[in-house]
Amino acid sequence: MTGYMVQTERILDNFRLIKKRVGKTLIIPVLAGNAFGLGDVAVARMLAEAEGIRLFAVSRLEEAERLKSSLHGIDVLLTTPYTTEQDLEKIIRADIISSVGTNETAVRLSGIAARMGRKARVHLKFDTGCGRTGYLPEDATKAAQTLKFLDALAIEGTYTDLLGVKKEKKARIQYERFQQILRSFSREGLPYGMTHIVSTGGAMLFPWAKMDAVRVGEGLTGRLEIADKWGFKKVGRLVSYVSDIRWVPAGHTVSENGAVRIRKATKIAAVPVGYADGLFVGRKRGFALYGRRKAFCEIAGKRAQIIGQPGYTTTIIDVTDIECTPGDMASFDVSPFYVNPSVRRDYV
Repeated sequence: MTGYMVQTERILDNFRLIKKRVGKTLIIPVLAGNAFGLGDVAVARMLAEAEGIRLFAVSRLEEAERLKSSLHGIDVLLTTPYTTEQDLEKIIRADIISSVGTNETAVRLSGIAARMGRKARVHLKFDTGCGRTGYLPEDATKAAQTLKFLDALAIEGTYTDLLGVKKEKKARIQYERFQQILRSFSREGLPYGMTHIVSTGGAMLFPWAKMDAVRVGEGLTGRLEIADKWGFKKVGRLVSYVSDIRWVPAGHTVSENGAVRIRKATKIAAVPVGYADGLFVGRKRGFALYGRRKAFCEIAGKRAQIIGQPGYTTTIIDVTDIECTPGDMASFDVSPFYVNPSVRRDYV
């Protein structure tokens, strides 16, 4: 059966690598998108037990609810602002930390919390250039003048997202915009709680921007959008098994749509894994058997070449020089970002 192998020690090694870089700064693991495909509840439990983490971040309300119901004694920051009355009631009832990016939402959230006899915990979100959600920097004073009178809000933090994290000049411009926001709050007498601005890439590249906390998501997977200078470990392999082995003669065509013509007698293995599981999703072209555009997997612990384009559910492998039999393990280096959620996660 096809599954996705998650090497838990590698996740912890990556976390500790970031921790070494940022020192005593608080690390907020971001478990958006099912922890980038690794499994949010499993990863949260692992980090809570091994590293004592108590604050996590997610992007969807259902993710926040799942974590809060699965693990006791943790806090969850919801980074996507939600605004409907029904959603805000759920957030308050579950004691989820909400992101607020407009005065309208802040007033509505405060009113609902007051009606429920509760305090709504929030982080204020600003858009300093990323262009997604949040207050605009020029609205900081107006926001503070409203927020300081909303007694049912408990402001626990203020943050933004850096755009163009690879370029320090852009990062510094956004960092200064954020500092101006904080100064506006201070002038208005509004406490703004913990501050955070960078995710994994920014934390590693710009130590000066780490502030009170850093948000770490893709760094846990070891698969960065920036060049890795620090020794992150890639997490995850798509694992299946050899279902069939046969010899094909020279001139025979194999792979999806018969795209590859075999030049000599070749022993090929069929492995029941493909695009449906997340294998090489996003590649528009197949892999060559004889040219430069090659890709490999491991079968029976040995490197084996993929022939042509993977199919939707089956992929063909050249095993001419490999001693293997049906039932032997086949594994592929596949990012967890793309692995189908229905594929079983196995933690090792």
